Amino acid sequence: MSDSLRELWLRGIAFNAAAPADVLIRLLDDAAGEAGLLMCEGRDLPDAVIDAALRHPVERIRRALARNLHVAPARLAPLASDPSGLVRAYLAGGTRLQPRWVRPLPDDILVTFLTAQEGGEDGRVTEKDIVGELWSSRQVPLSFPRDMAGHDHPALRLYAVFQWQSLTAAQRHALLDDPYPAVREAARKGSRQLEPEAVEAELPPIGSRHAVSVLSTCALSPAVVEQCFADDEVDPLARNRHTPADAPMQRSAGWSPPGPTWGRRRRS
Repeated sequence: MSDSLRELWLRGIAFNAAAPADVLIRLLDDAAGEAGLLMCEGRDLPDAVIDAALRHPVERIRRALARNLHVAPARLAPLASDPSGLVRAYLAGGTRLQPRWVRPLPDDILVTFLTAQEGGEDGRVTEKDIVGELWSSRQVPLSFPRDMAGHDHPALRLYAVFQWQSLTAAQRHALLDDPYPAVREAARKGSRQLEPEAVEAELPPIGSRHAVSVLSTCALSPAVVEQCFADDEVDPLARNRHTPADAPMQRSAGWSPPGPTWGRRRRS
């Protein structure tokens, strides 16, 4: 049998739903070529195969498993503290398939990533690199920051502050009075998102990328709303739940705001 035909046969076995677990485990050996890697990343696996891959001495096998969309995320929890930082980063980064719907990771995995003090024994990535992969992967559920607002670990309370508008009034009050100085300071800054005058005073030049984010999410003063109409920057207002309901009427009535205090986009 030629090497190319042998590889195809092994891949066929690897993706055969009827193949016994002990046969699939043998495919994790280097002698099986790429079949084991493709199997670990690309299909649902029996529990015995998952356990073998989690403990496998070859890092590439664990990395492939970390990207598996078909295995329940809770089964992959040991990879969040894998000796290899690359394995951790692969789990934090999620699948390469980019499905329309991304499965959130369980809270215990997220807590492990967000409270880690190092990026793995191999030193190839840092804990900050891994967290960056995590946030960009969209595997953090929207409810997670709110659930962490009262966590014992200050780093997790700090992450909760970054989703200030999703918190309850009681959670915001507690964070503003947090015993950890960094959390208190972040909470103070977060609270300004809901203060129209503070938003107006700190608004970047309208038309900049940062300004679009602010105009889409923060509480806005009448002066800011009017300037958005004047600068034809109204799309963010349509997405902002804080936009005053009478904003279009203000504009049509020719309402004249006080002089703005932020930078304006230059017109050519």
